[in-house]
Amino acid sequence: MADPSDIAQAAMRSIVPGIKSYGTPEELLAAERPDVVHICTPPASHGPLALSALKAGSHIYVEKPFTERVEDAQQILDEARAKNLLVCAGHQLLYEFPTAVLTQYLPSIGRVVHVESYFSFRTVRHAPGGRTVLRADHQLLDILPHPVYLLLRVLEQSGDGRIELVSLEVSQAGTVHALVRRGGVTGTLVVTLEGRPVESYLRVIGKNGSLFADYVRSTTQRAIGPGSSGVDKLLAPYRQAWQLLTGTTSAMARRFLKSQRSYPGLAELFAAFYESVRTKTPSPLSPESLLETVRICERVAEALKVGEARALALAAPRPVDSRGVLVTGGTGFLGKEIVRALLGRGRPVRVVARREPSPWERIAGAEYVVADVATGAGAHLFKGVDTVIHAAAETAGGWPEHQRNSLDATSHMVRGAAAAGIAHFIHVSSLAVLAQGQGGPIGDHHPLELNSKGSGPYVWGKLESERRAVDLGEELGLSVKVIRPGALVDYRDFDPPGRLGKRLGNFFVAVGSPRDRLGVVDVGFSGRFLAWMTDMWESVPSPLNLLDPVSPTKRELLDHLRKANPDLTVIWLPTFVLVPLSWVATVLQKLLRPGKPAMNVAKVFSALPYDTSAIAILAKRMDGVTDALPSSQLR
Repeated sequence: MADPSDIAQAAMRSIVPGIKSYGTPEELLAAERPDVVHICTPPASHGPLALSALKAGSHIYVEKPFTERVEDAQQILDEARAKNLLVCAGHQLLYEFPTAVLTQYLPSIGRVVHVESYFSFRTVRHAPGGRTVLRADHQLLDILPHPVYLLLRVLEQSGDGRIELVSLEVSQAGTVHALVRRGGVTGTLVVTLEGRPVESYLRVIGKNGSLFADYVRSTTQRAIGPGSSGVDKLLAPYRQAWQLLTGTTSAMARRFLKSQRSYPGLAELFAAFYESVRTKTPSPLSPESLLETVRICERVAEALKVGEARALALAAPRPVDSRGVLVTGGTGFLGKEIVRALLGRGRPVRVVARREPSPWERIAGAEYVVADVATGAGAHLFKGVDTVIHAAAETAGGWPEHQRNSLDATSHMVRGAAAAGIAHFIHVSSLAVLAQGQGGPIGDHHPLELNSKGSGPYVWGKLESERRAVDLGEELGLSVKVIRPGALVDYRDFDPPGRLGKRLGNFFVAVGSPRDRLGVVDVGFSGRFLAWMTDMWESVPSPLNLLDPVSPTKRELLDHLRKANPDLTVIWLPTFVLVPLSWVATVLQKLLRPGKPAMNVAKVFSALPYDTSAIAILAKRMDGVTDALPSSQLR
């Protein structure tokens, strides 16, 4: 191992006793003289490390993106050529099963006239261990080489002359449109963060048919032949449907039987590269393909930077010098609505985020500060602020992640706010912290759950964070108010709350009875209420359950879901069936994970009655329907 940090070296020695360690990669390379070096570090370091390995006489494998600049890629390839060493990159989709089938049948479709490479994906928002993930546009650049090199591989096999990037358009929302040409063959590249469903495919159109390689399902559909007769047009959909059915079944069987743990195609790419090293034959990837992939990706990165500068100019923040509101979690589902509502009320806003948001994720007028409040909340965060809305919390992961990003973050925020002399602190909790089975409608002062770990890490994190916020506020003399939103929904773009049930493909398993009412709240209403609360501090009691003034039934929520999903089939799972299943699940959890808390599945999906009288009165006051606030009804 090589690491300049003595602490890191000591940590590695505790994992691998007796391991040899060096202060720099150059020292390691000079002493150990490895045959092959895999470079899997962040992209900005690929160039220097690749050159160091080549100068030490090692063949190199470089994870994608190969480099961020064509200049660096060219320098690496020149050095490799001079030293007679091989270079490979993480272009494993070229060795996946769909590519192999596509390559096999490519001659059958005649002269290729057009290629389409499409990739839609969902950005990663959470990483194991609480690590900060890349912002959305950087994730786009990270996966971009995959659809690019697939497109270029077919163009290389089908066209003559140089690769030309004819046109390029990159939207602020992270969608790439490009037209690429080689000789008489054109190719389109579309990569999007917004398109759904998630797909990755390569379509090749020739004069005698087409091929469709699907990298999500690991299948390839063939439509070979002119397909111009009436019989062809009639039978083609059935042939392709049969290929999709049998191909998908075979792909699932392959993955299951192989117990594949790595990315498909990766082991095959390594094997091909090592064989080239052993036999002194050319690398599986040509230098030209590596250069052209980097060239197109660099052009996209440049376009994103231009768009970023434009977006940042349009989203210039208002100065937070007085009456400011500090919002944690301000880039999240609820946080964005809070920020918009605050700005609409003329309040300056400072958003604290663990990672820098992409330009298109920012809200014009808000100030964004990158800080990890799980490690501390410095005085600079509170400058010009009189109110804090702490909406950040962990929503995924296990107990350590919730300890760090919910409990520890809350402690630091309350202590930091108290030290800065903040007047008001709003802690956004959750209805999930309230005890169940107490009888009667659940009000704002309902008892908290006693077994905080019985409903999983999320509820535990929320409950213990609320307790910590209240206790620390009393200890430090900070006015802390607790707001507990119900399950957040957006009726403009409806996504079902977890207690409604579970979607399985085109089926939705709804749990309970259609007449059950769920404690949900519209995210837009929640944002407006929390913003209004900052100006009406004395009028809002604490704690307060933030709900829709009238709780909708499960049937009403499913009607919203069906409007956006007309082909959805709903299957009801009655409570009397769920309860025994939950008992079985609890026993299995205790057997499989002895010593760890078991989650009560029936409890997770239960529908509880809520008293919404207080929030109904406040909602009318907020909307200007009533002038007087009957305080007796809010106690």
